[in-house]
Amino acid sequence: MPAVRRCSGTIRTSLAGAAFGCALLLTACTPSDQGNPSGGPTRGSPGTGVPSPVQTPGACVAAAGATVQDIDPEDSPVPPWNKPAGQELMVEFSTSQLSARYAGFVSEAAAIWSESPCLNAVAVQACSTGSNCVLLQEDASRSRNTDGEMEWEDSGDYMESATITLFTRPLDRATDNGALATIVHEMGHALGLDHRLARTDVMNSVTDNTTNPTPDAVNFSNLVAIYGS
Repeated sequence: MPAVRRCSGTIRTSLAGAAFGCALLLTACTPSDQGNPSGGPTRGSPGTGVPSPVQTPGACVAAAGATVQDIDPEDSPVPPWNKPAGQELMVEFSTSQLSARYAGFVSEAAAIWSESPCLNAVAVQACSTGSNCVLLQEDASRSRNTDGEMEWEDSGDYMESATITLFTRPLDRATDNGALATIVHEMGHALGLDHRLARTDVMNSVTDNTTNPTPDAVNFSNLVAIYGS
């Protein structure tokens, strides 16, 4: 039986003048017997699908002894997918349960992560049979103090499937930039990336409306360390 794991997050809000909104979106990964991590290239105009240039590896070839860099030591590791030798990893992100706003952000985030030479992230209506599938869903309840989380099932070494839940009460109040950053963050986890220590990076455990939704070069190098031949 695949094991089910969870990473979840919390939200802190603050009052700025007369406006009450999301100040910090905090995410922290912990193992769980029941399963869900919460929460890219720099963008010219946030949420518009116009990424600024980012340095990405030219090929999915890891140097001897290559390891992931700048990883939060308090994080619970996310397993990778089983990438076929000599082939590009394909991961499908199902958007059939999302509203148009969030489905659009998933398509943007998939294009951002597909800049990696190691993988192709694809937004689809429904996952194809036998694919590496990540289901995205919305939750409008008040039951969780978080903007997003990921649950996954693994076989020990590899991820088998995953579900990303977007909590729309906070995300509906977030700017397009903030919502996109949350989705890029969650999809990064679904591709096998852990939290980063770099405070301004989208894979840091804290994101907000000012977070650059484009992963930096270290994230793409980490994907090569994980999946490179």
